[in-house]
Amino acid sequence: MVNFFPTPYPDEILYSTLARYCMRSGNIREIHNFEDLFGTRNYIAAMELPTQLNALIENMPVNTKYTAEYFIFKHTLFPFLAAFIPQKRADKIIQTIRNGEGAVSYIRVGLISNSITLNKYFRFCPECFKEDIEACGETYWHRSHQVTGVFVCSKHKIPLYNSTELIRAGNRQRFISASKENCKVEKEINYPDDLMEKMLWMQEDAEILLNNQFGFKEPEWFQSQFRVKLVEKGYARMNNYIHQKKLKQGFVDFYGHEYLKLVQSPVSNNSGGWLSDMIRKNNRTTYTVRYLLLARFLDIPVADLFNIKLGFNDEDENNIDTYQELWDQRLIELAQSGLSIRKIAEVLKSSTKTIRKSIDRLGIEAFWKFNGGGKYLHKKYTDTEEFKIKREKYREKWRKLHAQYPDKSSNQIRRNNDGLYDWLKKYDVKWLEGNYRRIKTSVKTVDWAKRDAELLPRVKEVVKEMKEGKPERITWTTIGSKLGISGWLSKKREKLPLIKVYIESEVESIEEFYIRKIKWAVEELEMQGKEITLWSLAETAGVKPRYMGRIYKEINQILDSRGCSCNFKW
Repeated sequence: MVNFFPTPYPDEILYSTLARYCMRSGNIREIHNFEDLFGTRNYIAAMELPTQLNALIENMPVNTKYTAEYFIFKHTLFPFLAAFIPQKRADKIIQTIRNGEGAVSYIRVGLISNSITLNKYFRFCPECFKEDIEACGETYWHRSHQVTGVFVCSKHKIPLYNSTELIRAGNRQRFISASKENCKVEKEINYPDDLMEKMLWMQEDAEILLNNQFGFKEPEWFQSQFRVKLVEKGYARMNNYIHQKKLKQGFVDFYGHEYLKLVQSPVSNNSGGWLSDMIRKNNRTTYTVRYLLLARFLDIPVADLFNIKLGFNDEDENNIDTYQELWDQRLIELAQSGLSIRKIAEVLKSSTKTIRKSIDRLGIEAFWKFNGGGKYLHKKYTDTEEFKIKREKYREKWRKLHAQYPDKSSNQIRRNNDGLYDWLKKYDVKWLEGNYRRIKTSVKTVDWAKRDAELLPRVKEVVKEMKEGKPERITWTTIGSKLGISGWLSKKREKLPLIKVYIESEVESIEEFYIRKIKWAVEELEMQGKEITLWSLAETAGVKPRYMGRIYKEINQILDSRGCSCNFKW
């Protein structure tokens, strides 16, 4: 139990408060501070989402006013990082912060699965630094300055600077305070006015999340909120159609590529991407900054996003019903007119998937559902004059192609005329078989025994290179790819007995590959003098924690063999 505990300063992150305790405790070794605070030496000093807060409260002085919830919501980044996740998952994260293992919180909040790279260094504002010294006699790490995606101080409207203290490297079993030594401005930062404006938007919105408890919502809530504004601003239609290209272009015009790259949220013209995922119905977790970007773009204040259910007024709802009726009627007309699904989708500005679903919903007997098509309900298409004219036209085209290329086989000719070939094969297959040219080609004999012997040394060299440096999984495909012969190496393995025996003795299962990556990562971390944690091991090895759970016994054996005391639990 501790005899005292520093009072957290306004906007101070808990990590900083614990660092100030360590400075004043009088303990010579850092490990003794951990025993005082958490009752254990096995603790990792995490900045964003700390753990074992129940133990910390139990070890507080008698009659302490602090609770684990107070620290979680007032002095960690949890209110920001978990703002857009469902209640059940938020409860699990809170429970992990109170009692569990740190890396689990990062996984559940989505910081490992998404593409965001967290800040490498603690950040500070030079003006806040001076004011802290004057008001408190010391400085501290501000919570709002540590958010990944925030680049400026909203109070002083100036850029934040990186300190010299790493957040996730070196010895993570100690708390480091902000000081004059580690908070120096080496080179002044100046952002253009347009970037500065957008950075201030993000800082303001981030602080709203940090300083308020809005309550947790299901993904459908936010999708609905965004949906209303997308329709209002002309980026979506009332029939669930979204103008993806228009939306992406408007989004990029609003923020600019440079700023979106800075906040690790670039948007390209290609299909998919985080922006498309956010406005579709799915349960994927994305980084909080991206929700704030979309909300600001659609003119939704952060508080309204959580507290006010956006929707259409009565007139809009009537318009939706009227629009849907007209849209359905138009679909019925087009479906019976002889147009293809793709053409109907183009006319109605919808996807082919939407058209098919709507046809089934309305019970439309579209022309393509009848034998021969809707134009020919009372006789087969192949009995019509139209079909006979088209058949003769296609036969003549097939003959001309063969006359034009006398040295080519029909198989070679059809490669550039698949549409013609497919039609003839479907409607005129007997004629096609009688007019199909086959040319015998001489096949060059391959001396497979010679090739096997000559290629084996190169295969061994490739495998040797793959075992050195950062691990690559050894498979027939990767070996063939590096040799430039991936197209036939594995297919001809039976004709290459020497190579087959060697490669099959070297190929790895996915678990064996992960174990090799873990061994390599442990060596890398030891060489760099970094602490081995679940987080650092997963990041260095490039193996997601959920896959590491399959081989946790082997991981613990590897760590034990190297004298590491990290007994990971799964």
